[in-house]
Amino acid sequence: MSIVRNLVKRNFFRDSLQLMQLSEEAKKLPGVVDAAIVMGTDTNKELLERLGLLTDEGASASENDMILAVRVEDEARVDEVLQEIESLVLKPPEEAEVREEEYYSVESALESMPDANLAVVSVPGEYARDVAMKFLEHGVHVHLFSDHVPIEHEVELKRYASSRGLFVLGPGAGTSIINGKAIAFANSVRRGPVGIVAAAGTGLQEVSVLLDSVGLGVSQGLGIGGNDVKKEVGGIMARDSILALERDPKTKLIMIVSKPPDKEVLDRLTQVVGEGKKTYVACFLGKTVYRPPKRLSMRIYPARSLHKAVLQAVKLLRPKKLPTARKKISMKLSELRSLSLKLSKKLAPRQRYIRALYTGGTLMYESLLIYRQLVGGVYSNAPLDERYRLPDPFKSMRHSVIDLGEEVFTAGRPHPMIDPTLRKLRIVEEAGDPEVAVITLDFVLGYGAHPDPVGATLDAIEEARERAAEDGREIIFMAHVCGTRRDPQGLREQEAKLRKAGVVTFPTNALMAFASALVVKKGKIRSDKLRKAYKEFIEV
Repeated sequence: MSIVRNLVKRNFFRDSLQLMQLSEEAKKLPGVVDAAIVMGTDTNKELLERLGLLTDEGASASENDMILAVRVEDEARVDEVLQEIESLVLKPPEEAEVREEEYYSVESALESMPDANLAVVSVPGEYARDVAMKFLEHGVHVHLFSDHVPIEHEVELKRYASSRGLFVLGPGAGTSIINGKAIAFANSVRRGPVGIVAAAGTGLQEVSVLLDSVGLGVSQGLGIGGNDVKKEVGGIMARDSILALERDPKTKLIMIVSKPPDKEVLDRLTQVVGEGKKTYVACFLGKTVYRPPKRLSMRIYPARSLHKAVLQAVKLLRPKKLPTARKKISMKLSELRSLSLKLSKKLAPRQRYIRALYTGGTLMYESLLIYRQLVGGVYSNAPLDERYRLPDPFKSMRHSVIDLGEEVFTAGRPHPMIDPTLRKLRIVEEAGDPEVAVITLDFVLGYGAHPDPVGATLDAIEEARERAAEDGREIIFMAHVCGTRRDPQGLREQEAKLRKAGVVTFPTNALMAFASALVVKKGKIRSDKLRKAYKEFIEV
C-alpha cells in the first residue's frame, strides 16, 4: 500500500520552472508513484490536496517555504526517497565555464554586445523598472515580459522611451514578432504585409498564426501590454507602434487587437490613425460594437472577433483569395449547425453545460463574447459581467469559462502554457458533473510553450471520458490549436493526436466557441439570433 509524506524546507526558494524540472526528476526515482516539489502558496497546497499529496506538515508551510511531497509504493522506502529528493533540491548547479553570451549585469552584457538594440526583461515586477531603465538609458528597446509592474513604473518607462524614440513593449507582454523573430511566447509565422499592434498576448498569437494560414503573414507584431490602452498609461506605445508601422514600407495593413481602449485613449489613437494613410482592421474585443468615425469608415474596418479580423484583412488586401481563406479557416453556418446537431445527439437530456478551460486569456475573452449572445450568462473567474463571477475559481457552475492563466492559478507556478497539471486536474473534475455536455480546450504552440501540450493532456481526457462513461454519459471534447506547421510542436502533429483521441478540432477559437454553444443548445437557438451572431463574429 502506497504512503504519502511531506517534508517542508523553511525559507527555501527556487523559481517555478526549476521546481517543475525537479518534480519531474523526483518522479523518476525508484519506488516513487508520484511527487511534487512546490513553494507553499495556497494555490500549490490546493494542488497537492487535489493530487492526494498533501499532509498536515505540508499544509502548515508558508509561501516562503518549499514542500517536498511524495507518494511511494513501500513505506520502508519513504525516508530514503525523501533524502534523495532533498539531495536533488540541494544539489548546486553543475560547474561549467561561463559561456560568452551569459552575463551578470546590464553593463557587462552591453559591453560585450555593443550593437544590441533589443532586450527582453523578465524579472519580478517590483524590480523591472530599474533593469528596463538601464537598457533604455543605453538606447536599447525593451520587451518587458515581467508582469505585476506598478503602473506608475510603466508610465515612467514608456514616457522616457517615447521621448527618445525607443519602445517598451509590455509590461506583461507575452508575445511580439520583430523582423520575423518570435519574442517570448510567439509562433513561427511567415513574413507578410500585416502589422499588428496588440494589447493582448494570445490575441496576437491567434491572428498571427491565422494570417500565416491564409497566406498573408506578418510584417511586425508589437505586444504593447494590456494596460497601455488604459487612461492611466494613455496609449503611449499604441500610438508609437502605429506611427512606426505607418512609416514601414513593408506594412500594407495595420491590425489593432485589444479590449476596448478607454475613451481618452481611443480618441487619441483615432486622431493618430486619421493623420496616417494606411488601412486598419480594429479588433476591439468588447461587449459593444466599435464603430469608427464616418470620415475614417473607408480606412478603419471593425471586427468583433480574431477570426473575423483575419478574414477582413484578406478581403482588403487580397479579395480574390477570400473564398480560399474561408475554406481554410472558416465554416458555413449550415456546416456548423449540421456538425453540432450530430454531436448533440450523443448527449443525455440533463447534459446542457459548457466548461471551457483556457490557457490563453484573450481566447477566453473572445469565447465569452460569443457565449454571451448564444447561451446567455456565463460564469468565469474573469467575467464580462460581475454578476457572473465564480465565487470559487476552482469550482465551476452552470456554463463556466476559466482563464487558467490568471494569478490565482499561477501564483508560485508556471503558466499553464508551460505546465498543464492544473488543467488536467480540472478536466477530470469537470467530467464528474453530470450536467456537463462539452469541454473545450485551447492548445497554444510556439516558442516558450510546453513541448507537447496535447500529448501531456491526453491521459486526462481519457480519464474524464472513463469517469463519464461510468455514469452512462459521453462528454464531447472540442479543441483549437493555435500554432503553425513550423512551430517546434508542429500544428499538424498536435491536431492529429487530438483527432485520434476523438476530440473535435477547429481552425479558430471563435468557431470552437460557436459550435460548442450550438451543441449545448441542441438546435434551440432562434434563427435570427443565430444569424446575427454568425454575422458579427464569423462572416466576412
